[in-house]
Amino acid sequence: MRIRTGIPGFDELIQGGLVPNRVYIVAGPPGSGKSTFGVQFLVQGAKEGERGLYVSLTEDPQNIIEDMSTLNLGLRRYALTGMILFVDMGPLSIQHFNALKDSRSMGTTYAREVFKKISAIVKTRNIKRLVIDSVLTLKFGSGDEEEQNREIARFFRSLKDLKVTTLILSEMTDLTNYSPEHYLSHGVIFLHNFLNGHTMVRAIQIIKMRSTRHDCDMYKMEITSEGIRVYPTKV
Repeated sequence: MRIRTGIPGFDELIQGGLVPNRVYIVAGPPGSGKSTFGVQFLVQGAKEGERGLYVSLTEDPQNIIEDMSTLNLGLRRYALTGMILFVDMGPLSIQHFNALKDSRSMGTTYAREVFKKISAIVKTRNIKRLVIDSVLTLKFGSGDEEEQNREIARFFRSLKDLKVTTLILSEMTDLTNYSPEHYLSHGVIFLHNFLNGHTMVRAIQIIKMRSTRHDCDMYKMEITSEGIRVYPTKV
């Protein structure tokens, strides 16, 4: 069984969809379509009767809803009916960072606190699809780089135990500079947005996808009024 992403043209590149109950990274530079990808994934789940959760660690969820509602996805309707839940965990990060001023011992608890809250919502609201925006915030205030890596590893292991299909959005511009989360995830999807001559080009690339046959070529992608669409044309 595969989980359909709701991205036209993308599932055909990964044998029909994502393997369920796994953790995937959707990476790319600012403006590449990561949030749109995540929202389409949740909307597809809502259409199939699967409740989804969008966890924002930075942006006010109302801004995300307003921005995404400019697309013909029906997002606002699913949000109002409770099929897609938006949770703002930005205040949690502010509380944590303020606590750091008083005690450095708080530095390793932020990711665990985030997971604790996510876990409670997943279990009480029967969440099947999860989007976390973004992994970068989880690293702030977690001590040195070695401790950050340990904390991220704990977070990913805990997510895998939740048994929900998870997308984690990640800022990334350099494909030669991988972070621990890229190795810990079951798949890495990269959204490109680059200048080719005088034209901006959007493309999608599957860097990693366990238990799935795929190539690593870039495929043409557009963000239309209906959201992201992937084409079989290689870039």
